Amino acid sequence: MPAFTDHLFVCCNQRAEGHPRGSCDPEGTEALRNAFKAELKKRKLGPLVRANSAGCLDQCELGPTVVIYPQGI
Repeated sequence: MPAFTDHLFVCCNQRAEGHPRGSCDPEGTEALRNAFKAELKKRKLGPLVRANSAGCLDQCELGPTVVIYPQGI
């Protein structure tokens, strides 16, 4: 199996409803990560790109957060 070329870290942090900082995954379903995984599979990128769940990336108040490595985006 080839080495991964890219990793997508998808914030799956949960906070209590109404928390002032928000929550990237309020339902706890990892829906965004699963959508990325499905799209990677559809595009046959699975062997090279991986979508991982991540803890808090400290940006929840801005909306769901994703970080892409090695680009650091």
